[in-house]
Amino acid sequence: MTNYGQMKSTQRPPEIKVTDTMVFVAENIQSYTQVLEGTTIEGFTYTYKAYTKDEYILLLAEKSSTLEEQLQATKILLGVE
Repeated sequence: MTNYGQMKSTQRPPEIKVTDTMVFVAENIQSYTQVLEGTTIEGFTYTYKAYTKDEYILLLAEKSSTLEEQLQATKILLGVE
């Protein structure tokens, strides 16, 4: 994974962009307004990361496993099977 950190853009980035070999993820997208030399600029700030497809598949698998564990624990607490 490559973390490009905080980015700025005048166009809202797609949350996920998939290419032949990579997956690019924009997170924590926030709009902003800035005035420079009397000109108002509206844009977006976001955290940008790049993963190989294999890295991204493993990340999704880990998240899925964690969610399944949380769901099972919730069912036990609620007494639902």
